Amino acid sequence: MAGLTLARQLRRELPQLRVMVVERTRRPLPRACHKVGESSVELGSQYLERLGLGDYLQREHIIKFGLRFFPGGGHLPLEQRTELGPANEPVVRSYQIDRGIFEDDMRGMIEQDGVVLHEGAMVREITLGMGEEPHEVRFEHDGGSTTSRTRWVVDATGRNAFLKRRKKLKRGTRHAGNAGWFRVEGRVLLSELVEDPNSEWHQAPFASDRWRSTNHLMGEGYWVWLIPLPGERTSVGIVTHDRVHGFDRVRTHEQAMDFLREFEPALARRLDGVEALDYRTLKGYSHGVARSWHSDRWAIVGEAGAFVDPLYSPGTDFIAYANCFTAELMRVDVEGEDLVRRTGELNAQYRALVSGSVGLFREAASVYGHARAMATKIYWDNFVYWCFACQYYLQGMYRVSGDLFGALNVVGARWVELSGYMQDLFAAWVALAPEATPAAGFIGLPAFPSLPVDAHLDLQKTMDPEQTVDYMGERLTQAEQMAAELVVRMLLELGPVAGAEALARAKASRWTLAHDPARAGQEMLEGRERKRTVSRVVRDVERNLGEVKRHPQWAEALALIGLSPTPGTEASVGEGVSP
Repeated sequence: MAGLTLARQLRRELPQLRVMVVERTRRPLPRACHKVGESSVELGSQYLERLGLGDYLQREHIIKFGLRFFPGGGHLPLEQRTELGPANEPVVRSYQIDRGIFEDDMRGMIEQDGVVLHEGAMVREITLGMGEEPHEVRFEHDGGSTTSRTRWVVDATGRNAFLKRRKKLKRGTRHAGNAGWFRVEGRVLLSELVEDPNSEWHQAPFASDRWRSTNHLMGEGYWVWLIPLPGERTSVGIVTHDRVHGFDRVRTHEQAMDFLREFEPALARRLDGVEALDYRTLKGYSHGVARSWHSDRWAIVGEAGAFVDPLYSPGTDFIAYANCFTAELMRVDVEGEDLVRRTGELNAQYRALVSGSVGLFREAASVYGHARAMATKIYWDNFVYWCFACQYYLQGMYRVSGDLFGALNVVGARWVELSGYMQDLFAAWVALAPEATPAAGFIGLPAFPSLPVDAHLDLQKTMDPEQTVDYMGERLTQAEQMAAELVVRMLLELGPVAGAEALARAKASRWTLAHDPARAGQEMLEGRERKRTVSRVVRDVERNLGEVKRHPQWAEALALIGLSPTPGTEASVGEGVSP
């Protein structure tokens, strides 16, 4: 996908370049079982649509009904678990893609675009030139050997990572996760896992559309995906965090089914006796890259570079980032701009994007088994994704340089820092407030109306770079207020003793969060008076996540961050402090 989409992008954006793709496999590619990575989200989907693929995706693939989560573990029937996800069709589309169909069709498209495509070819050697020297690529094709000289060479070889291995550029991410997956004929519908046809679960207004979501059945240290594919097939996958469930739990299809019988028995019963069309695994799927671009004009894109985690389906997002960075550097080269400086800037930005994304998942194993914490995480992560990551791509911020590049880095660093605080907070909350039985019911994420919905709708905006940095800064102010309120919610629930321990575990003494000095006093109010008094952000958090069941000593807990319900004794600025 990375190489094919880059080839199409280059022909559209830099038509003066000649492009050749050397591809190991030949058409026709197998349907359903070609490759994993079928689910896309907003950023990656917008990238594909900008390549002129919107009508094609809507016609040949499945319009997705967002991401949907069922945390808390499969010991409860599905209808008794908390359901998190959209109630309405997302405004900005995303897709469920059969990779075999997609890559088959894309090969024909790039040939029509004027790309030279060699199928069934094996690259044997790459001799990288230095400075203005051309590179040489030797490959075998149709029984012969061909050497091509080229100004740029791009490695899109997936996990084979031809250049990354050769240049010793692989880096760890400190995120140990494993995955096993298979595809089956027919739709595996969530509705089939809820036996009572009269259950309220079946009566939800969106019940008939759940199947189009990427559905996640979740428990501590694992989650299971159900992804519908064109042609009435279903992709089923198990993802485990290694410190909770080791690779041996998914090494074979038989072991994977045993895992489902233990942790998601309703799904296991549905799949018992169903033939798997394939079975594949990845041990330690997360990996980084020291650099993906060099001023000697070589690049690494797609999984040949970095892969973070599949939970939020970001694979196509990172293809979009890497391909656009590559096209931008080729433009810089063609136009005679400073390739050395831009290569350094984009390498740094890509590493920051990878690192920030990995941070969402590295310590999330326990959160997957805790419905309230998972709801809070999704609320927060959605807002960050739509306000920063998506707008960074959609507004072409990878093209900025100079003073504006510095301003972007300052705003982006704070978004990443703030999100890291929240991930630590969620893990600490789960450890100190375990949830034996999650509440049944639906939590609409994002709820309408809400700040996350506003941010999602803003993905339709067109802004210039200065406006985009201003926008990110304005949304960052709201994110700061959200973060402060999520700390308050945790303390209201935990009380002073567990709250102090949570602040310590989350290393809150390192944070700088400005709390509303009147916030504790607002908890003394009720009804409309309270609603009129609290900020828009507080109302938004409660609209999305519900009210908190307050600990009897909640006032003492808020005092840990310098807040007091007694008028005149509030701290003007509350900072996370070590108890």
